[in-house]
Amino acid sequence: MLQIILAILAFGMLVIVHEFGHFITAKRGGVQVNEFWIGMGPTLLKKQYHGTLYCLKVLPFGGACVMEGEDSESENEHAFGKASLPRRMLIVAAGALMNFLVGFLIVLAVMRPNGPDGGYIISTLASVDPASTAAAEGGLMAGDEILKVDGYKILLRSDFEVALARGEDTTYEIVVRRNGEKITLPAVKLEATIDAGDGRKMIGLTFAEQPNSIGLHLSMAVRTSVSYARMVWASLGMLVSGQVGVDQLSGPVGVAEVMADTAKYSMISFFQLVAFISINLGVMNLLPLPALDGGRLLFLIIEAVRRKPVPPKYEGYIHAAGLVLLLALMVYVTGQDILRIVAGGS
Repeated sequence: MLQIILAILAFGMLVIVHEFGHFITAKRGGVQVNEFWIGMGPTLLKKQYHGTLYCLKVLPFGGACVMEGEDSESENEHAFGKASLPRRMLIVAAGALMNFLVGFLIVLAVMRPNGPDGGYIISTLASVDPASTAAAEGGLMAGDEILKVDGYKILLRSDFEVALARGEDTTYEIVVRRNGEKITLPAVKLEATIDAGDGRKMIGLTFAEQPNSIGLHLSMAVRTSVSYARMVWASLGMLVSGQVGVDQLSGPVGVAEVMADTAKYSMISFFQLVAFISINLGVMNLLPLPALDGGRLLFLIIEAVRRKPVPPKYEGYIHAAGLVLLLALMVYVTGQDILRIVAGGS
């Protein structure tokens, strides 16, 4: 039960962080915020303060920062539409930016070195086993920093295995940095043929450990955060291409269940998952879809190109339709989550 409460609180905090990004940039930018609410559904508590109605809703998922003139015309000088175009863009993007920032800070706080001597192992080769003649003949050398494998950028040590798994065979185009220069090795054969002595097979490459430092720790936090964002984009690509179905999506209930299960296993893993979800929220909210921040940004970009805004009422209609579809999707995935939980417990 404690882990479930922790998961719900963490998920709710990520939503608060997102909405606070919109709220603080609107307030600082002179835009009137009519309502700021946390959660969804009926209101539990509310308080008017400095022109803003603050509300706490029943369901701990979702929230909103309701600005004057956001979806309709308003003559109020502090309306959203009266602010400059760059300021409106910043206000709209601020929620996602806050999620990116919080995700990065969590990664920075909980990340630990992955090397046996307290350093980081990334993608610099310590050695190429002489028995791995194919790798050596392909041009790999000790000291090479592997940058890309078949176009897949190597940000973390684990990305190397991911890149190999993506290949259609065992021959890869590898880009390395050697003595400060980028070199492309067009055909490197990497195949697990070397006996490790315990029944396992290895490809004959070992990676060097770099001593930990503030700069390297910061770099690894950035790399990890970018890797999380890339995983989200890859998942979206699989959804669009049909490799995964809508029935495999998880809503707040499913996410909370995974977070609770992770908290039982390890708090470090739990916070890593929270960081991933925070960055996930940032990426998803920037998709150019109605009702999402990315959809609002798209209309602002159109305004910049046309040099005049799309009439607010028409934009409002489109976002309202998008919100209805989004809520319908949320109901569907939440139902799927509940069915999976019930089936798993039976």
